[in-house]
Amino acid sequence: MLLALACTGSRKELEEACLREPSLLEGVTVEGDTALHAVASYGDSTNFLRSADFIFGMAKDLLFVRNNNRDTPLHCAARAGSPHMIYRLIGFAKCVGRGKELLEMENKLGETALHEAVRIRSNGIVTQLMEEDPELASVPRDGASPLYLAILFADKIIAETLRAKSAPGILSYHGPNGQNALHAAVLQGQVMTKMLLNWKKDLTKEADQKGSTPLHIAASLLAVQADPYQLYQPDIEGLFPIHIAATSGPYSTIMTMITKYRTFIHVAVEWERNDIVVPACHTPSVAPILNMRDNDGNTALHLAVQLGVFDSFCSLLMNKTVRLDLTNNNGETPLDLTWSKMPTGYSYLANTGNLMNVALTYCQARHGFHLRVDQLRVRYFKQEDEVNESNKLTNSTQTLVIGPVLIATVTFGASFTVPGGYNNSGAPVLTGGYIFNAFMMANTLAFLLSAAATINLMHAGTTMVDVRIRGLHYNISAYCAFCSVTSLGAAFALGQYLILAHVAHMTAIAVCALVFLMSWCGYMEPLRVIGLARALRVRRGNSKAFSIYTSIILWQTLAVYWPLVIIFGWAAISAKYGHKQMT
Repeated sequence: MLLALACTGSRKELEEACLREPSLLEGVTVEGDTALHAVASYGDSTNFLRSADFIFGMAKDLLFVRNNNRDTPLHCAARAGSPHMIYRLIGFAKCVGRGKELLEMENKLGETALHEAVRIRSNGIVTQLMEEDPELASVPRDGASPLYLAILFADKIIAETLRAKSAPGILSYHGPNGQNALHAAVLQGQVMTKMLLNWKKDLTKEADQKGSTPLHIAASLLAVQADPYQLYQPDIEGLFPIHIAATSGPYSTIMTMITKYRTFIHVAVEWERNDIVVPACHTPSVAPILNMRDNDGNTALHLAVQLGVFDSFCSLLMNKTVRLDLTNNNGETPLDLTWSKMPTGYSYLANTGNLMNVALTYCQARHGFHLRVDQLRVRYFKQEDEVNESNKLTNSTQTLVIGPVLIATVTFGASFTVPGGYNNSGAPVLTGGYIFNAFMMANTLAFLLSAAATINLMHAGTTMVDVRIRGLHYNISAYCAFCSVTSLGAAFALGQYLILAHVAHMTAIAVCALVFLMSWCGYMEPLRVIGLARALRVRRGNSKAFSIYTSIILWQTLAVYWPLVIIFGWAAISAKYGHKQMT
């Protein structure tokens, strides 16, 4: 009887019945609905709202009771499209401090009241619920999200409302069975698909439980443009999107897949997926496609040079079947394209473009036959803006000057706090020994070179000086700074040796070896050039590669480690001819 009164909105009769027999509020229907479920489901008028007030006042727990489908009264109100009842029920929950809990309660299908509002396509109720809880569109964590339903129903307005009202980064794109909203959008046409791709392009990468991406479902040209890498992602049956397009897609979509992105190697290079390029280069069956060209005539090696993808460049160069003489539609070989990556102003010599150019040159790559070197210079070597070069020198000077100043400070102090200290007569205790003389010379060279670097940086950082002169001073200062680091490292190692040699000889030797090894690695950048060395070995053979790299390393070593010749040479001369004692 009570439930019948609740369904009809007979407020007075409902109140009288409950006052006579309060236990009536504990009754439920065969579907598990309570009196509050019934009131919420059947009306939004004043009588129903007052009935809800009375029931909540008598039994507050009924607000959170679920029926057999695990629906709360709020689910019922949303399904009925009753905004006033929804407002009243949320108000009840807030009174007991459980507003967010009620809004996010899920039914048997894992859906909240927001799902019901989306399902009846009531943008007003969707807005009402989202304003109460901006995180509501992220529930459930798995399964169909409210946005997925909105896209499935092709309701663009509700989808935009969900995104606009959601807290930043909270909106869920999840769908059932591992799908996302884009899986539903591609079946609804270009409008919904474009909208979702503008919101989140990464949706094209997500596969459902069967391994199907949105591109598999629709072979959509729009999705191809958003993320071409997904053209090469198979489902669990081994089918690629182009296979799906061949069975059900238009011819234009198939041709776009074929001509715009010729091979998966191109896409892997473009997306810097060297974990795909490396095994592909070592797979004999893939060799025939390594030299295939895309719609612009570029091979994968062309693309690696254009984009400056150094790891993929080295991997391709290490495969001898990759040809270095192929030209693109502009008549450019990979060697020609390296010129576009080489800055014409002041720059670091070990930048990616320079290394690629040197590697291809040593591997005997050729320029395009109809392109002269002077034409390449005109095309790629443009005169740098003097203001830009001046700013570049100023900024670089401010960074570099820190090192020489610190080295000068440290070495100046070390000149008066020598290892071993002083004896009673004020002379250094360890004076006269070979290692001590080497230490003093290393410390002196570090101070002088850092001072020279600092003075040249003062010229390089002065805007009144001509840019070309500033560039010259900057190059000198950079070289002096590198050499001062070499001398400082030698001074540190020799100082440690002086202290430890008599008590821990092996440790002293280990310190010296580690200092040399770390400084050598810092100058030579072995992690970057090891790939080029392997490529050169493949292209030119072991003996030629060894000869080339030996000469390169030898000259670089001499250029940076010449202070060691002076340091140990002076120590030897001093040890042989002795010192004149001060009197």
